[in-house]
Amino acid sequence: MKTFVALCLALFVAVPALAVDNPWDVRLPFKEATVTYALSGTMKGERAIYVKDYGRTSAEYTTTSMTMMGFTQQQKEAIITTPDWEYTIDLMTATGTKQVNPQKYFIEEFSRLSSSEQKTVVRNAEALGYSTIEGLDGSIEKGVTNILGYQCDRAQMMGMTVYTISGTDFPLKVEGSTMGVKMSEAATGIDKGAPPAEKFVVPTNIRLSHDPEADRMMQEQARMTIQHLLEGELPSAGMGGGQYQDGGAGANGLTPEQQQQMQQMLQMFNK
Repeated sequence: MKTFVALCLALFVAVPALAVDNPWDVRLPFKEATVTYALSGTMKGERAIYVKDYGRTSAEYTTTSMTMMGFTQQQKEAIITTPDWEYTIDLMTATGTKQVNPQKYFIEEFSRLSSSEQKTVVRNAEALGYSTIEGLDGSIEKGVTNILGYQCDRAQMMGMTVYTISGTDFPLKVEGSTMGVKMSEAATGIDKGAPPAEKFVVPTNIRLSHDPEADRMMQEQARMTIQHLLEGELPSAGMGGGQYQDGGAGANGLTPEQQQQMQQMLQMFNK
């Protein structure tokens, strides 16, 4: 699943280049595509992301293996995302979860604002995003390289470097080391033909669980995030304490929990 904080970083990254009505509804530069990746480092494997409707619908299939102390662990998973729902599926156990797509809540909450309020949210998000990342000795650079024919931005923070298609949160390369785990994920090809339709369908043998209360909590988190940004405040890690409190903050001004969440922001492939 694309994490809640990753959705926040998506706004911070895309804001300066935005030419859209809603910053959580940014279109990819291709209407449909199949993007393949090679994974190396501590965890090895491959990934394919299938895209429809400029990224509003996607299906991500990942196969990985990790060997530690002579024991090899294998994983096969799929993440199918529509404008309304997100399905996270363990293909080895035939189980999974269903939840409302968090991005839907952000789009809805932002759309409720007046035009003036929307401009304020975007302006504050840019300022807060850059100041927070710089406070963690990180950086965001625009148009630093070209990967597979697409200009890419680079975000660096807390040992991770992520290259995303400029003006979007779509990653083409991720590298670095975090918590002792080395990772390298690089796109190897982009096929802009129509992806197989079956990739976007949840297999009939999958047992899905759904927690409506978790959906309600995510909706409230989205509402609080927009409200914090409207007021010029950094959204708190827990989204439940209102304005950010200094208690427990480190030298960079963030609590350990917030530092961890900011680190997660850069791990765009986190599920």
